[in-house]
Amino acid sequence: MSQSNDLMVQLLKTINTIDGLPMKCKLGYLTAGEAFDLYPLPGSRLLKQDYSGTQHWQMNYEVGYRTKNQETANTVLWIVSQALDLTTSVESANGSYTFESLEINGQPSVSEQDTQGYTTYMLDFSVYIYTN
Repeated sequence: MSQSNDLMVQLLKTINTIDGLPMKCKLGYLTAGEAFDLYPLPGSRLLKQDYSGTQHWQMNYEVGYRTKNQETANTVLWIVSQALDLTTSVESANGSYTFESLEINGQPSVSEQDTQGYTTYMLDFSVYIYTN
């Protein structure tokens, strides 16, 4: 992936077009307080490469929602899960990849609850792309 891959930015745009979200999703890891973020997960990998140099990648991401309102977090991540599950295309703005598919890796779940009353819900998914 020699040029700047814009997959995460395009995923963010896709998520932020979903109706019914109480706030915009942002790039980056969850911060203290209310947060709704998209970030990469470990384990992304090159699946194969052909003789022309085209590479097939599995890219792993997570959407996290941190809030004191568990019902909202659960509802929001289920909405995101259902929308992403129906996603058939996430186009690159700079031609850095070709979208193949998106796969939800389990449904939204509670990750943790802290002593301040914040609960973190997470949704993991993989995106399969081709790059040159």
